[in-house]
Amino acid sequence: MKKLLYVLFFCALSATGYAQSVVVSGIVTDATDGSPMAGVTVRVENSTAVTATDLDGRYSINANTGDVLVFSFIGKVSVERTVRSDAPINVSLEDDRVSLDEVVVVGYGTMKKSDLTGAVAKVSTDDLKQLSTVDIGQALAGRVAGVDIISNSGEPGAGTKIRIRGYGSINNSDPLYVVDGFPVSDINYLSPQDIESLEILKDASATAIYGSRGANGVILIKTRGGRFNTRTHVEANAYASISTMVGKMELLNAWEFATLKKELTANTPNQTLSATTEKMFDYVIANKYEGTDWAKEVSRVGISQNYNLDISGGTDRHMYSVGATYSQTQGLLKYNDMDVLTARLNNTYKLTSDIALAANLVFTHRDTKGGGGGGNYYGGVWPGVVQADPLAPAWDSYTNIWGEIRNGDPSFHPARQVYEGANYGYNKSNMFIANMSFQWDNIAKVKGLSIRAQYGYRANFGESQTYSPVYYVSAAQGRQNSSLSVGRNEFKSWLANAYLMYNKEFGKNSIGLTLGTEAQDFRFVMLNGSASDVPLAENMWYIDVSETPSSKTASNSMPFWNRMASFFFRGNYTYAGKYLLTATMRADGSSKFLQHWGYFPSFSLGWNMHEEEFMKSDSPLFQQFKVRAGWGLVGNEASAGSNDYVAVMTTGYDAVLGDVLKQGAIQEKIANPDLKWEAAEQLNVGVDFALLNYKLSGTIDYFIRTTRDMILSVPIPIYAGMTRPSVNAGEMRNNGLELTFRYADKKGDFSWSLGGNASFIKNKVLDLGSPDPVYGPYIGRRQEPFTMTEVGMEMAYFYGYKTDGIFQTQAEIDNYKTPGGDLIQPDAAPGDVKFVKTANDGQPLNANDRTYLGSGMADVTWGLSANLGYKGFDLAVFLQSSIGNEIANASVMDLYSSDFSQWNMSKEMMNRWHGQGTTNKYPRLIGSDPNGNSKFSDRYIEDGTYVRIKNVQLGYTLPQSVTQKIRIQRLRFYVSVDNLYCFNSYSGYDPELGGYLSNPLNGGVDMSTYPRPRTFVLGLNISL
Repeated sequence: MKKLLYVLFFCALSATGYAQSVVVSGIVTDATDGSPMAGVTVRVENSTAVTATDLDGRYSINANTGDVLVFSFIGKVSVERTVRSDAPINVSLEDDRVSLDEVVVVGYGTMKKSDLTGAVAKVSTDDLKQLSTVDIGQALAGRVAGVDIISNSGEPGAGTKIRIRGYGSINNSDPLYVVDGFPVSDINYLSPQDIESLEILKDASATAIYGSRGANGVILIKTRGGRFNTRTHVEANAYASISTMVGKMELLNAWEFATLKKELTANTPNQTLSATTEKMFDYVIANKYEGTDWAKEVSRVGISQNYNLDISGGTDRHMYSVGATYSQTQGLLKYNDMDVLTARLNNTYKLTSDIALAANLVFTHRDTKGGGGGGNYYGGVWPGVVQADPLAPAWDSYTNIWGEIRNGDPSFHPARQVYEGANYGYNKSNMFIANMSFQWDNIAKVKGLSIRAQYGYRANFGESQTYSPVYYVSAAQGRQNSSLSVGRNEFKSWLANAYLMYNKEFGKNSIGLTLGTEAQDFRFVMLNGSASDVPLAENMWYIDVSETPSSKTASNSMPFWNRMASFFFRGNYTYAGKYLLTATMRADGSSKFLQHWGYFPSFSLGWNMHEEEFMKSDSPLFQQFKVRAGWGLVGNEASAGSNDYVAVMTTGYDAVLGDVLKQGAIQEKIANPDLKWEAAEQLNVGVDFALLNYKLSGTIDYFIRTTRDMILSVPIPIYAGMTRPSVNAGEMRNNGLELTFRYADKKGDFSWSLGGNASFIKNKVLDLGSPDPVYGPYIGRRQEPFTMTEVGMEMAYFYGYKTDGIFQTQAEIDNYKTPGGDLIQPDAAPGDVKFVKTANDGQPLNANDRTYLGSGMADVTWGLSANLGYKGFDLAVFLQSSIGNEIANASVMDLYSSDFSQWNMSKEMMNRWHGQGTTNKYPRLIGSDPNGNSKFSDRYIEDGTYVRIKNVQLGYTLPQSVTQKIRIQRLRFYVSVDNLYCFNSYSGYDPELGGYLSNPLNGGVDMSTYPRPRTFVLGLNISL
């Protein structure tokens, strides 16, 4: 027994000797930028010893040799280090991209990623900063499955069109944006560098908390803020870029233009050239005169710059972030510039440990000059480039004025359009947002019970000015009177909400409850004025200075005004971290409807299967495997106008009653007191997974979204003699599959990741309230619709004639007959387009022969990103693609026309039909175009599939051993190329289209949109 006690005593002494008590200290830094991290938890494993890092990232803790220190921080990968001695242990923490405990922002609160039951996508802020753009929409494009983001054009400030899970309505399908808890109509005022987190709520179970505004998805944004107990951190980003044109349309030069003009005249009965014009054409042809390249005359290499600064930090009671962004962007068009200045201030103050006040302030000033006319066919510069006469000079040095347009429409002079648009006009806007909140946690010492109240105010003030000076080139080309147009608009909105939150864990159960109310007000008004004969001097550009007082006009729009009041509830329940339930209900009342209130419920279930015992093992295949299913009903009040439910009266009608003339009015539009919200019912089933020790992770979602009570203008009897009223009559369905994956790994100094997403979405119209289809707007020179929407088909498909080549002989025309023996195309001649007779009506070619020609909706869209890192070097490549959609190239009516009346044409028209067998593709030239060769047909339709190398970026971060000597935490230089190359077969400027004039019924229609540039960037990121 004594021997045993001696042995035990000796072992204890030995253990004491080997487990010597030491004091371990060190510094914890962020692996991303090398900055010290405050608030990192440092604990001794299997012990109660714990501490946290201070403002400088330093810590000190008592431990024994052989103990394991665990360093942890939310959103970072935990690190373990074994204590060997009292030597310092310095740790660098990396971002945990797939952490199940990652906090995700949802409507009116946050949740752990592992507890989510809805379809919510979180976008990395690093991805947002990869492109050199001030437009968050462009930075998002291709990053999220089920989210299609297409820039409206390449013009600075053109904005983007965002569609979450396709078009939700024939009307407005824009998502709701919520920035720091404040709903806004757009996010153009924010810079990608200002974003701290961005989440996209896609299914109804996630968006129903936003009720009547969440039918088309919700984008939640939190701007950058500071951290408590963190020293002041300064981050600056700057880049300069050069933008160049990516290809151009090949148009006729001067001698080719003259050649075809002469042929056109010879082919057209009763048409001759003047002796002067014919002599000029002969001279141009004989000398192979190239003439004016209008695209070259109006374009340039754009030089742009961007600067962003953020200063953040915090004490134990206060955290702050102050930032500013300035960008100056030059468009591809000469004189087309945009300057944007954004300043923001985020402050949070802790009055006590449980009570906090916060204030977020944003100011944005935007100044735009020049531009492409927004893609307008009749006033846009790029359509003008296509149409302009190549024989005319841009500038006539002899007369010292713009060159004379002799062979076309003199109103289309691109050089003059570009110069006047920028030097005699501007668009300016100033926007201010103030957002204040109060939050009280642990009310009355009840742990988990909180209340939050918020008030936000937004004001936008816009002004525009356009001056048109007098000029004279010829009797047919000039402006005899100057004119001035000015505009002012004002938009104001406020929001107030308050909600209670209660979160409680008891045993294996966890609940989260949210109950709140909200009110919002919107107001918009416009004022416009114009006058003629205003002096040229800029300091005299005022309507009152007009020398012709009778020319003064003014218009003041009826104020747009509406209000909303809401009540909402959400409940979350989790059992043992395995079984999840979320239920929401929102009631919305809107001033847009007489039936004010709408009710929008949702519920969803989740199952964390990886938490089950049958999924666990020493080496489990899945580290995460969650199954989700949800259903919900969400509204869309944006499709209704402020007064769509009321009758419209029109005055100005007189009647004689007895012997007295009485003034009267008629009812222009029928009232509809039953008008209500569009409602989107959505079912979503999804799976989230992670395996290979979190190296591979992904999400799969399948959804069905049915929009009911779609607001339409349905036909009424002709004897009613009124405009069609707005009624809830339509129904449309989107269903689709979304796939997302990411693989990341690291070996020594080499790290890599590959991420991708794909969306397969189908659209189908189920009801339009009547048998009549809905046609798209009338377009172009021929003024005919390009699209049709009817029951059983996708929305806005291309609708026109099919063709079968070119008639080569008169015999072909004579043999092309109806069963009754009538000529199908009686006005055709050899060289004209042969249109396919599709209707079995026994009649010659007519409007009933129009048929399905394709769709602007893609079969699949996808994005792919790859990132490589080695020591200080990093390389990122991002691809974006759309597959299976068609484009209606409206320029065909000009570039490949027969009448060649006042436009230039494609160089390929040199291969036009001019005799049997010369071509089976391009029609003959004839001024009157009796066969209607230019009417909308499959000649306009082209494949819209493309794969774009959207960005390639190479960066280098200096070693800390170098930056520490100059007292810089992190210094990174990079070069990148945006829009490096686009693989496609489209003949226009760019296959990525925002839709003509942003009309959803014009999806896929190209009217010579402002092209997207290729941009070369040199930049730096610096942290202090």
